[in-house]
Amino acid sequence: MKDWITVGKKDSIQYECDDNGILTIQIDTTDDLGPSASGKTIMLASSGGNQKINVGSPANGDAWAYLGLNLYRYPEK
Repeated sequence: MKDWITVGKKDSIQYECDDNGILTIQIDTTDDLGPSASGKTIMLASSGGNQKINVGSPANGDAWAYLGLNLYRYPEK
């Protein structure tokens, strides 16, 4: 497995892709980025738009894909 690579707003998303092409995403859900732009939700993680990520391996070479991810929750009432 590769080392974890960090992307997104405030480095809120970590990922790695193994030699078999399995992408694993790791997010700390105990931390948050604050309110969304609309203020209706609390952002836990965001790629900040589509991020170009390498899902290749040393054995097979680079292979590029795009990740777009938002993880959010509604505030408690």
